[in-house]
Amino acid sequence: MTLAEKITALRGEHKLSQGDLAEQLDVSRQSVSKWETGQAVPELDKIIKLADLFDVSVDELVREGETLPPEAPQADSAQASEPEAPSPTEPHVKIVYMDRKSLTPLQKFGIVALVLGALTLFCGAVSMYIPIFGVPMILLSLPLILAKKHPWLIDGWLLCLGSCVIFNPHFSIVPWGLRGGIQLLSVALSALSEYAPGARTYLFGASIAIARGILFLVLVFLTARLFFRARAARKQSGSEEIA
Repeated sequence: MTLAEKITALRGEHKLSQGDLAEQLDVSRQSVSKWETGQAVPELDKIIKLADLFDVSVDELVREGETLPPEAPQADSAQASEPEAPSPTEPHVKIVYMDRKSLTPLQKFGIVALVLGALTLFCGAVSMYIPIFGVPMILLSLPLILAKKHPWLIDGWLLCLGSCVIFNPHFSIVPWGLRGGIQLLSVALSALSEYAPGARTYLFGASIAIARGILFLVLVFLTARLFFRARAARKQSGSEEIA
C-alpha cells in the first residue's frame, strides 16, 4: 500500500472525515485530500502526528512494502545441531514526540503592541492627559495574541468600529460613509485652492471617512469569501461522509 492509501484506510478505521483529520493536524481539508489522492506528501512533522494519531509507527506508515530480513547463512552441521541460546527480552521502547509550541511572529508582534499600549496608558496617567492611542493598541493586540484564525480580519472590524466610536461622535466633520467622504474631499480640495479657512479640517475628515469606507468594503469582501469557503467545505465534508 502507498502512503496515500494507508492514510485513507487508517482514517476510515478511526471513523474520521477529512475535515476532522485536518482539524486535528491543524491543516486545511484540501491538504488531507491531496495526501489521500497522492498529489502531495505530508511534511515530516505531520507524518509523526499521523503515526501518533493512528497508533502506528512512522516506519509502518511511510514504507510501501514490508520486506523480510535476509536469512542467515547456514553453518556446518555441528553448529546447526546445537540449540540456540535464548536471547534476552529487549524492553519495548516507545519514542514520544512532543510538539513544542512556540510563539508565532504574529503573536510576538501582538505582545509588543500590548506592551506599548500599556506604556502609553501609564504615561498618560502620569502626565495627566487622555491617552488616545493606548486603548486602541491594547484592543488591536489581543486578537493577534489570542485569536487562532484570522486575527487580522478581527482587527480590521475592530478598527472600523473604533473609528466610528472615536471620530464621529467628537468630530462632526467626519462623514460616516465612503460617499460622504468623497463629497467632503471635493469641498476640501476646492477650499484649498481658494485658501479658505478650515480647508485642512475638511481634508482630515474626508481622509478618515474614505479610509474607513475602503476598509469596510474590503472587510465585507474578505468575510463573505471566508463564509462561502467554509460553507462549501462543510458541504463537501458532509457528502464524503454520506458516501
